[in-house]
Amino acid sequence: MGLSKVKPVRLGMIGCGAMTEIAHLPAAIRSPIIEVTALVDRDLDRANLLRRMFGCSARTAVRLEDVVETLDGVVIVTPNHTHRMLTELAFEHGISAFVQKPLSTTYADAIAVCELARAKELVLTVGFQGRHFASVKLMKRLIDAGFFGKVEGFHCEYGVRGGYTSVSGYNLSREQAGGGVLVTMGSHYLDRMIYWFGEPRQVRYADDSYGGVEGNCKGQIRFDNGIQGTFFFSKAIALKNKFSIETEHYVVELPAMETEQITLFPRALPGTKMQVGASVDGGNIDYHQVELEDFAHSIRSGSSPVVDGFEGARSVKLSEQLYRCRTQLEESWAWYRNLAMAGRGQ
Repeated sequence: MGLSKVKPVRLGMIGCGAMTEIAHLPAAIRSPIIEVTALVDRDLDRANLLRRMFGCSARTAVRLEDVVETLDGVVIVTPNHTHRMLTELAFEHGISAFVQKPLSTTYADAIAVCELARAKELVLTVGFQGRHFASVKLMKRLIDAGFFGKVEGFHCEYGVRGGYTSVSGYNLSREQAGGGVLVTMGSHYLDRMIYWFGEPRQVRYADDSYGGVEGNCKGQIRFDNGIQGTFFFSKAIALKNKFSIETEHYVVELPAMETEQITLFPRALPGTKMQVGASVDGGNIDYHQVELEDFAHSIRSGSSPVVDGFEGARSVKLSEQLYRCRTQLEESWAWYRNLAMAGRGQ
């Protein structure tokens, strides 16, 4: 019997902010194998607003404890510093957890919840949506198969002016978010680096923080297999938003939000551009629904999710490594602006 023929998995949304509204809640409602049974937020009006907006019959509450009997799993979409506490609370009641990235603000907390999930035999998965992309999985298969030849290095950059706006404003607080753009945007791409290239060996890092959250950061990472890469993440500058990977046989490009295809430029055929893909669905895939259904399937079957807790913890560990060796980022854009103002006598 297919999973869609059995009783739906009962999920509760913990945190009713922007990410729940625009992504997780509509994806869960669309899924034939998920039933949204609870919306939990310390602002009950916000939970009730989402229930009305989406016309769902979920119970609303300000505390997870008030709805535990309605749940098989929870989707935790709250400020990062609350992730460990809420995940442990769910586990105490025998409820599995999907945690929107990052798993926690510290690696020690991340490992603690992973160990608890294993002890209680509950599912713990981390919301790295990009790890479900057909293009990202294809890149992994091609690297492992040696298709590109030797991977020599890479550069990743992602930047948008303004960045993500949360309802709570947690991402403006270093204590609540665990960091700035490196965590809030960059952790998606740190996770892909580790997935493709393995464990990091050496790191260098600089950002523009003056005690609060950083808006721009740059770094270098060298992996155990000798691959070295660089990255640039920004909330202030519009960047190219892609991975560029130098290999023995190809220059490989993968835009950050390209879900289906990889672009190849063969070194033996200058001027030639090739595209390879792993999906026949034309990109019409809701990957928020895919990751939630992966979580639901793991709850029902006992199988491992695509990104389990221990995998999700690796980007937290790498973020900590980078922050530990932090230096001050040279802000050339600010220097040029100050020079121009000085020239006008301002």
